[in-house]
Amino acid sequence: MIARLILAGLLGAALLCAQGKKGGGNNNLGEMPMPRTENRMDQMDGILKLNKDQRKQVKSIMDDGQKEAAPLRDQIAKTELDLGEAVAAGKSQDEIDKAANACGTLQAQMTGVEMKAFAKIYQTLDKDQQQNAGRVFFMMQGIFKGKNWIDVKP
Repeated sequence: MIARLILAGLLGAALLCAQGKKGGGNNNLGEMPMPRTENRMDQMDGILKLNKDQRKQVKSIMDDGQKEAAPLRDQIAKTELDLGEAVAAGKSQDEIDKAANACGTLQAQMTGVEMKAFAKIYQTLDKDQQQNAGRVFFMMQGIFKGKNWIDVKP
């Protein structure tokens, strides 16, 4: 009896596999949904409903912000490494605090670049678009940490 059940199960699985992706039935077994790959510019456009000129302005503002953020990004990476090395090496609390403060100062400067870019974007929007700008505001946090702001974070 158990052998018949196992055989029936194997036969059913074999038939299901033999149908392929488009074969019989309406199931999508074996098909993985594709992740959404919309980039940040498209996301901003979708949220704010930008016209053609505004889209160009926003892209330019963000590209300029990325250029301004590049040296900060490199300095942040270095100070984070320095902080980690100071902790790992058992340095004094004063040395660790100094490294942490340097890192924090650079992070604050990066946040300033992000917020300055957001303020410029906000100024390009009309009243209806400004009502949706809060969603873009939350996108701005860490937007210049990568080498290209437009790429979607994994």
